[in-house]
Amino acid sequence: MKLTTSITILALSILLAISGCVKKTNSAQRPVFATRSLDACLVISIDLSGSFADDFGERAYPMVLGLVESFIEQNMGGDCKIVLSQMSGHDQVLLFEGSPDELRQRFGSPEAMAKFLLEHSSPNRSPVYVATRETIDYVNAMPDVTEQTRTVTVLLSDLVDSEQHPPTKSREGFRMLDALTRYRESGGNLALYYVAQNEVPRWNEIVERAGFEPGQFAIHNDLTSSPSMPEFR
Repeated sequence: MKLTTSITILALSILLAISGCVKKTNSAQRPVFATRSLDACLVISIDLSGSFADDFGERAYPMVLGLVESFIEQNMGGDCKIVLSQMSGHDQVLLFEGSPDELRQRFGSPEAMAKFLLEHSSPNRSPVYVATRETIDYVNAMPDVTEQTRTVTVLLSDLVDSEQHPPTKSREGFRMLDALTRYRESGGNLALYYVAQNEVPRWNEIVERAGFEPGQFAIHNDLTSSPSMPEFR
């Protein structure tokens, strides 16, 4: 009986040793959440703070409508998305992500979208660096935005950051710069409109340090009456 038991234990030990050396065969992986790369993505971040309130209704919001219309026309039949975000004291920066059809369904009219944007704003602050970084981080994390996607992020703002504590402002500025660098490395483009004149040199330095090349970005100050629009083809 003892001999039989010993033989059985030995056989099991050999079997286990052999099985540990055999490479496991993985079954064919068939992902059920496969992601398709977008053809194009338009990201619009709108300054809804008090310092930019007058420009929102007079120039910025009409530009939003023009950008969306142009984007839809140039990508007719393509797989594309629109992302909307805001810069103000409101905690929620990202407001919408979806296809042009989903945008139309969400907002039945231009007036409805303007009302929605203003309802999700708090004009007491203008955290430009934080809001820009959160917007860019969101785009960087979108699984369907790849290096093959034509991506343009548009900032409609005077880009005057309201942070009064210099160390905090500096820290958030570097965090934003890091996000912009990663965005540029993935093929993203940047367009800045209605930038306060005294902020233009600062933002020229920011986009240069992020590595953007001519043709990948545009900066227009608040005096530009007919700024060039990005092409989405």
